[in-house]
Amino acid sequence: MMSGNALRDLNTLPTPERKNESCLSILAFWFQSLISMISGNALRDHTTLPTPERKNDSSSNGNFTKPCNGNTTENVEEQQKKSPASVHVNEGETVNAGVELANSEVEYIESANLSDLEDVDTCLEKLLPGLDSKDWVLLVETLNNVRRLSVFHKEAMHGVLGDLIPLVVKSLKNPRSAVCKTAIMTSADIFNAYNDDLIDFLDPLLVQLLLKSSQDKRFVCEAAEKALEAMTTSVSPTSLLPKLQPHLKNRNPRIRAKASMCFSRSVPHLGVEGIKEYGIDKLIQVAASQLSDQLPESREAARTLLLELQTVYEKTHGLPTTISEHPEMSSWENFCQSKLSPLSAQAVLRVTNIAREGLVIGS
Repeated sequence: MMSGNALRDLNTLPTPERKNESCLSILAFWFQSLISMISGNALRDHTTLPTPERKNDSSSNGNFTKPCNGNTTENVEEQQKKSPASVHVNEGETVNAGVELANSEVEYIESANLSDLEDVDTCLEKLLPGLDSKDWVLLVETLNNVRRLSVFHKEAMHGVLGDLIPLVVKSLKNPRSAVCKTAIMTSADIFNAYNDDLIDFLDPLLVQLLLKSSQDKRFVCEAAEKALEAMTTSVSPTSLLPKLQPHLKNRNPRIRAKASMCFSRSVPHLGVEGIKEYGIDKLIQVAASQLSDQLPESREAARTLLLELQTVYEKTHGLPTTISEHPEMSSWENFCQSKLSPLSAQAVLRVTNIAREGLVIGS
């Protein structure tokens, strides 16, 4: 508002000057109104921002949201129900709530530390429904119960193996790492408990374990390799080797390598007589085919197998285990040349001769 003196001075101005001053007053009034209107709209827009934008704005002022701590399982499950987006677990590690969950809240129990069940009959009744559950917590618990039954009450579970194995395979395919690894550990305990009784159900288990042992997740890969080792020591070679052989030609080089390592580990369990009965000629052809494989793991497994076969062959034919003075007359050499193509025989002899020369030099 203008003061009284200013108003009095205005009244004494000539008419044109009073008109100009009136116009300036009107312009000033409208300018102030415009500023007030803009400020009000800006404030209203800020208060109606969506939650994520307002959080971002608040973080710029030094207020940061913290990842959930405490009971991780409950916190993550609650956030999963609210939103399928990623959630924070354990010091800000982001995981996909729809697929992956941090593994810190899952306890992986070694077989030696498993405790016995209090009520075996009730556990058996709930076994198959639990393995088919979509509740991953219940699924992990049931898988651990399968492990307990395998260790302490394998006879009680024997009758349901045909229905149980496909559900374990289903868990092996589960995208949640906690379920997958527990299922792998379950497979190892089942191998140790049932041995050759699993042979009719082995194929789908073997495929999944070879796949899991070939993937990039280290903790899953290591668990799968242990399960495969349990398989090669528990299942008889005469039953296992025919199951492994098709996977030696798999298109995936990693699967070929894992299968080749299992094959090489299994053959010595045949023993000298078992290898003779199975057929050294068959085994040497398998090993020779792996010598030129893409991955070094396959080639190393083939070399190990060839040395085993050479030792068995020389023992069964009464040959000396040292280098012959006349290698052209060597029975092992003749055997390789009679059973393999010239190139394959040359590769096999190169491997076995180099290894034998190394033993002689070291002795």
